[in-house]
Amino acid sequence: MRIAFLSTNDNLGGAATVTMRLIEALRGRGEDAYMVCARHELKDTPYVHAVSRRRWLSAFLRERLGIFVRNGLRRSRLFKVSSASTGCGVCDMPQVRDADVIVLNWINQGLLSLDDIDRLCSLGKPVVWIMHDLWCATGICHLPGWCSRYIGECGYCPLLGNTDKDGRFTDLSHRVWQRKKALYDRHPNLHFVAVSRWQHEICLRSNLLGDRTIHILPHAFPVELYSVEPSAEQLASLREMGINPDRRLIVMAAARLDDDVKDLPMAVKALNALAASDPGLARECQAVFVGELRDASMLSGLVMDHVAAGPLTSERLRAVYSAATAVISTSDFETMGATLMEGIASGATAVTFDRGGQRDIVSHAVNGYIAAYKDPADFAACLRQALAAPFDRASQRASIATRFTAPVIATRFLNILRTL
Repeated sequence: MRIAFLSTNDNLGGAATVTMRLIEALRGRGEDAYMVCARHELKDTPYVHAVSRRRWLSAFLRERLGIFVRNGLRRSRLFKVSSASTGCGVCDMPQVRDADVIVLNWINQGLLSLDDIDRLCSLGKPVVWIMHDLWCATGICHLPGWCSRYIGECGYCPLLGNTDKDGRFTDLSHRVWQRKKALYDRHPNLHFVAVSRWQHEICLRSNLLGDRTIHILPHAFPVELYSVEPSAEQLASLREMGINPDRRLIVMAAARLDDDVKDLPMAVKALNALAASDPGLARECQAVFVGELRDASMLSGLVMDHVAAGPLTSERLRAVYSAATAVISTSDFETMGATLMEGIASGATAVTFDRGGQRDIVSHAVNGYIAAYKDPADFAACLRQALAAPFDRASQRASIATRFTAPVIATRFLNILRTL
């Protein structure tokens, strides 16, 4: 079966990584799976095909300029939304025309316009859309956060700086919502796939996707890259970073730790609550924060010994996880929760809130703990359990391996295709 995966990136960002992982697993099963992308970095991979870079850059810049004008020239909000007003015309590529199945992934920022998607759906073959965020269910935003306008028809979008309800039906978010609604209604052969139960529930609440059948397919995860015990080289690497592997390590990781969604202040409150309730245990611990942190003062109030390690290479990050006792996430929303998967696959015990895809990964009191939302005291109590009596590391790894390895996910994906 010729399966064309369309993705803006082939090697940049989590969506591209998990897409390539699924492609490779399908190829391992004998399927002719390949990628068509815009940002092309994997030059030596024969099953990755790039669109014209000039055409993509033109589409990317024109779309961003249109958003920039409409959001009041606010750079901080420029990449929180997409309009899919421009695209690269991938329908003309033989890799797309000759495919048996077309799989859309993260296709924003110039790869596909809504008109392109309309053309793809008109080719008479199944089109599957794996949703890596919530853009398919909203007018223009990738993550609605606390905004519930996607339940209706979007409009006066706060990410455009619009607060005047009288302008609802003229702003960009409502007009794109209308175009998506018309597109979805025209094409029952457009099939949607959520990557977590939480995302599935959010999409079914939306006015755009509430009447669609939405399949669930978690991200494929490379368990084989993670170890439950650090090697001598990894231990040396940790010490070079100022991390003490002889302590009980509590790891929090994110691309940007001070992204509002990650709620770093809540993590600080919970760790301080732990130190107040059990100072002896806290003295045995070291908190390790991995990722970009633009405002270092956000950790200044943390009383527990801690290290801000900054962004790390994949190898160094795996070293941190292999020595971790606990991995935590205080995020308000997580589509899937990759850092929790990484920590558990390395043997750590997870502590988090049930505010997204975490519940697909963490089973309370089985391979981690689900704390009461926004309750630092309860989060601290759960973390204390994780530190005082961590779960068996090999069993932790197995809880990920049996559900999320690439061959398992590839089998589930092919089963979805058989139902179309």
